[in-house]
Amino acid sequence: MKNTFLYQLWRHNPKLCYLLITFATLTLAANVAGDEVTPFFVWGMYSEKEKPVEQYELLRTTINDSTVVNMYDHANTDTRFYLSAPLAYYKRIKDNNHQDPTITFLQTKLQQHYAQIRFLESSLFNTQPQQQAFLYWYARYLHQATGQPVNSIRIDVVKAHYTDNKLVTDSVYLFEKWEKP
Repeated sequence: MKNTFLYQLWRHNPKLCYLLITFATLTLAANVAGDEVTPFFVWGMYSEKEKPVEQYELLRTTINDSTVVNMYDHANTDTRFYLSAPLAYYKRIKDNNHQDPTITFLQTKLQQHYAQIRFLESSLFNTQPQQQAFLYWYARYLHQATGQPVNSIRIDVVKAHYTDNKLVTDSVYLFEKWEKP
């Protein structure tokens, strides 16, 4: 008993020991009650087997109606990330009726308590002004990453699936088009 962590903590600092035991007890009680209070004990992410993906959705960016941007042409992983991740999130916003999916998630989780943080929306989330400025920012980033002037951007959604280790295109449709003013 004298070699246990809690006993040694009690001997060193009883207040900290009470705080640790209280935190552990409250966390355990909240998780048993089904509340997801911390990311450490969220059982939902382990609750079922991951299903195989039937169809993939890829975003293809074309600059000036001629150059298809291949993020793998860039050795820097930061460049690869900024060529793909912000664009994918922009599409998620558009697919979510022009509302940042984080807002939707928080509204679902917090329900009536969301009103207490609503005033933070314009500074924390991608609201209408940020959405309108995105393609201009993306054009500047494409210019920086590729080194060529960007007068227009065409973003297509390519739906595809794998068969025998080969990627097969199912459909392609225009998602967004931007032209330099």
